[in-house]
Order: sequence, then structure tokens, then C-alpha cells
Amino acid sequence: MIRIINGANRNEYPEEIAVMHRLRKRVFHDLLKWDVTVRDDWEIDHYDEANPIYVLSYSPEGLLRGSLRLMPTLGPNMLDDTFPILLGGRPEIRSAEIWESSRFCIEPEISQDRASNQVTIAAAELMCGVGEIGLATGLSHIVTVTDVFLERMFRRMGCPGERIAEPHKIGSVHAVAVAWEVTPDLLARMKAIAEIEGPLLVEPISIEQPRAA
Repeated sequence: MIRIINGANRNEYPEEIAVMHRLRKRVFHDLLKWDVTVRDDWEIDHYDEANPIYVLSYSPEGLLRGSLRLMPTLGPNMLDDTFPILLGGRPEIRSAEIWESSRFCIEPEISQDRASNQVTIAAAELMCGVGEIGLATGLSHIVTVTDVFLERMFRRMGCPGERIAEPHKIGSVHAVAVAWEVTPDLLARMKAIAEIEGPLLVEPISIEQPRAA
């Protein structure tokens, strides 16, 4: 199950947002040892103040399994503003039809919760949820800054994407920028590999909802 939290409904989900930030702290700060900003038990950065869209995956019991953040590239985003080295000298990506995905994380205790084909269920749900959002809102591409480990996981999920430039070592991570074209075929392939049937979004989404964020 995928829930979308954006500027239109953010005040309705304070606890869900808090749980997400605590998960991000456990994953990025405690487990991966990334150089991230921590406030109390939250991992949070200035991009969270830019009114992003949060995509959250829940178990059938209602427990948060994973999350990611979406931001239109016309506004502040990590690839253009924090990691332009990963563009490999190419121009900044600024388009209403291209959004950036960041802070992709999975609850460590269920990271081995996999479908029969060894695809992590929560990760597949998040990627398919982004695909549903992208199609519903008329996006052409999703871009992300990730590491080469997650890049391999995306390939296993049927969404290899295209490297924007060669990887660079940033801190302890070999980071790379990847772009995916948003198409019905890509979404169908990811769902088939992950053995997901039917829509994932808790509520239908319209083109106005996320853009209003």
C-alpha cells in the first residue's frame, strides 16, 4: 500500500511524517553512516523545507516499510544543487516534466522481506508507486542520485534506467545519477517482476494534487 503526503494533506499526517524521518535517521545516519543532518531522532535536511512529496510504503498491518521523497526539478533538488558533479558537465536538469527521487530507504528489519523472485517488496512498491504517480501527473522522467548498490537493485526490479554520467566517490559512497523514462511499459514490467497486481496508491491522484505541493 502506498500513501502520498504532499502540501495539500501534510497537516493530516504529522505522525506518519515523524515515523518517516525516524526511519531515515536509522537508515542513513545509524546504519549507513552518511554525513546527514540529524535533529533529535529525525534525519531531515533543507530539501524537506521545499514542500516535497513523500511516498510511503505500508505493510498490510499499517507499519511503515519504506519511503522516498519526490521534488520537481524546477525547484531545489539534490542533483542540480548539491551533487552537480554527477551531471558530468551536462547542463542542469530543470523541467516541469522531470522530478527527482531522493532519500529512498527501507526499514532495516524487513529489508529481507522479498517476493519469490528475491525482489524486496517495499522497494518494488515504492518504485511502482512512483511509476503510478508519474503516469498520473504526466511526467516524462524521474532522476535520482543513488549509489551503485541501489543501482543494481533497480536493475533487478526491471528499471535499469540510464546513467547521466559516470559514478563519483562522494564520502564513502560511489554515487551515480540515473534517469528513468516514465512509461506504462516500465510500470507493467516492474509490477510483473515484483508480482504486484492492481494499483498501489491508497487514493487516486490527479495532476493537480502533487503539483500543488
